[in-house]
Amino acid sequence: MDTPYQNTTHPELDEPVPKEKAMDLCTEDLGCVERIKELHNYLDMVKKIGKPGCSEEVLEVALSSISSLINFLSVASTPKLHASL
Repeated sequence: MDTPYQNTTHPELDEPVPKEKAMDLCTEDLGCVERIKELHNYLDMVKKIGKPGCSEEVLEVALSSISSLINFLSVASTPKLHASL
């Protein structure tokens, strides 16, 4: 069965990754999956709190916060240009 963890080479070096490093990468991926689940739980909570019938203040705070978060994440995820260019 193919798994994403079977390739244990550094693409840039084309050398085998030590077994300990491969395990670290696997553990990091599992940690990332858990953090993504946590993010989804928070988003579900926002959906529940921001449902029809919520106060105007709650809706305004939710919209403002989500808008700011999206703007920040958009900037943070944009590749940076090298200063030498």
